[in-house]
Amino acid sequence: MSGGADGAAPSGRRGSAPGATPVPRTPGAAPVQRRPDAPAPADSGRRILAIDVGAGTADLLLTRPGQPLENAVKLVLPSRTQVVAAQFAEATRRGQTILFTGPTMGGGADGGAMKAHLAAGHAFVATEEAARTFADDVDKVRALGARVVGEGAAAELLGRLPAGTFAHVRSGDLDAAALRAALELLGVEARFDAAAVAVQDHGFSPRGSNRVFRFAFWQAAVNEGRPLGELFYATAAAPPDFTRLRAAAALADELAGGGPALVADTGPAALYGALPAGVTDAVLVNVGNGHTICVVTLEGCLAGVFEHHTRKLDGPCLERYLRRFLAGDLENDEVREDGGHGAVLGAAAKPVDLTALPFFATGPRRALLAGSALPLEYAAPHGDMMLTGCFGLLRAFAERGVTPDGES
Repeated sequence: MSGGADGAAPSGRRGSAPGATPVPRTPGAAPVQRRPDAPAPADSGRRILAIDVGAGTADLLLTRPGQPLENAVKLVLPSRTQVVAAQFAEATRRGQTILFTGPTMGGGADGGAMKAHLAAGHAFVATEEAARTFADDVDKVRALGARVVGEGAAAELLGRLPAGTFAHVRSGDLDAAALRAALELLGVEARFDAAAVAVQDHGFSPRGSNRVFRFAFWQAAVNEGRPLGELFYATAAAPPDFTRLRAAAALADELAGGGPALVADTGPAALYGALPAGVTDAVLVNVGNGHTICVVTLEGCLAGVFEHHTRKLDGPCLERYLRRFLAGDLENDEVREDGGHGAVLGAAAKPVDLTALPFFATGPRRALLAGSALPLEYAAPHGDMMLTGCFGLLRAFAERGVTPDGES
């Protein structure tokens, strides 16, 4: 069983680690901070870089030899979609042509800024891979008024456009060179022995709904009863239909410099980081800046998933959705009609007994659940909620024998 799962706890609350003291959870009470069961492991050897790229922030953790995990290098930065959006907006203000090149990256804020640039009457040119940041079907990007060109044509434009008339913006979910330079300026050696990167990917679906395509991945994982720990991939094994994940795999390989490298979707990364060691049966919800994902795990395996866009939810709405999902009374179509992704709860989990399973909440928008009557506990591994996804990546690495204090 993946995830360090040892099976159901032999005594006490179902899903609790053996010997752990249960945390009282009274309906209507404020969520409590779960205290770590054991000190953090020491980082006596390998330097592992974990990067969790979200819609609002990119969260980075770098282990260092001889340092406890709480003393690892930690950065919470604006995500690249926010940075690129700001670069687009500055080019719009200057009336410049934008030349957008590089790998497929996350959309969102950058897509809105691209549309605003075109609406202002300015030219926007992108290579095909960069254009897929905004839509899998590049003809849809052309239909907005952008010009999509090959790499050769982009290089030719760079050579002949007069300086000051254009802005060359590089795509990508992380600027590796800038990260190394920033670390060096902070006095941190920019050397990584292993690297893991999490990004959110809707999948390559040029002719259909990418919301449906993405949720089909979750539904298959529930139907197969896959352990959460199996939703992390060696870079060469990243699913081919997830183009952003494959771009992240190339980034992880570059950062690892020949060492071990992993990729994952941000959903499993955050949820795995929120799941305490030894707990196999639980409800987990990550209220992210972009997506809200709730899963049910039984014996460490996925038994249900609900996913929606956080911007579509307020506190009461989210609580209603969660209660109906856990009761087995929420259908895919209803969630999709509301602009979300879907809901599936396996027969073995219906209905979820919230008096028997711990319920862990995490994510930067978790305040939506403040005042909820759900029996929540806030998850903050090693005391840092914003690094939950990074801790999930480290956990997946550890299951593969890659740890800060040892050799694989």
